[in-house]
Amino acid sequence: MKIPKYFWTLFFPKQCPFCGRLIPREERCCKECGPALPWLKTPWNLPGLDGLFAPFSYEGLAENAVRQLKFQGKTGRARSLAPYLAETLNGAQFDCIVPVPMYWKGLRKRGYNQAALLARFLGEETGMPVCPALRKCRDTAQQHTLHARERRKNLQGAYRVRKGISLKGKSLLLCDDVVTTGSTLLEAAQTLRDAGAARVYAVTVCKTARRGDMPGEVG
Repeated sequence: MKIPKYFWTLFFPKQCPFCGRLIPREERCCKECGPALPWLKTPWNLPGLDGLFAPFSYEGLAENAVRQLKFQGKTGRARSLAPYLAETLNGAQFDCIVPVPMYWKGLRKRGYNQAALLARFLGEETGMPVCPALRKCRDTAQQHTLHARERRKNLQGAYRVRKGISLKGKSLLLCDDVVTTGSTLLEAAQTLRDAGAARVYAVTVCKTARRGDMPGEVG
């Protein structure tokens, strides 16, 4: 049975992902936040990836939205942020979207993987399939506790491709919430290439405004 639209509007009102104000369902954010979003002014590349997409700098309203998604249990922010990820792809298509995985202890503690949620809703926005091709096979120190030169070493060998998944010749899109030095994405990308992927791109909600240690960052 199809549930009437007014039911969803009444019981599940849409919120601005950046401030929490109620907004019409057809809007992406409120009129107050729209002009203040910290859009990335120039694209950037990360050697080791075939391309990197990110709509926002990790500051202000965008930082607030990511923190709510990641640390405050506001899982609905993933659905609201997905259209921005889709927009920054500018129509690019990939064989599948691969979320960056969490180690099982961290997943059990948080209760969800924010990267997997973002990938799921990005898939709905773009029509691309989502494939949880990677698993994190060992625990690692939190990336934000390490200096840039230590982050890549911390993640070496941390990812494996799941058994029974074929990636040979595929063009893949890694999905995560924030990129800082890129260590997480680069290690995941290398694991996918070692399994036969032809090209590996990545999309995140934000990139940090500076290449330094920022509280709460992952990679």
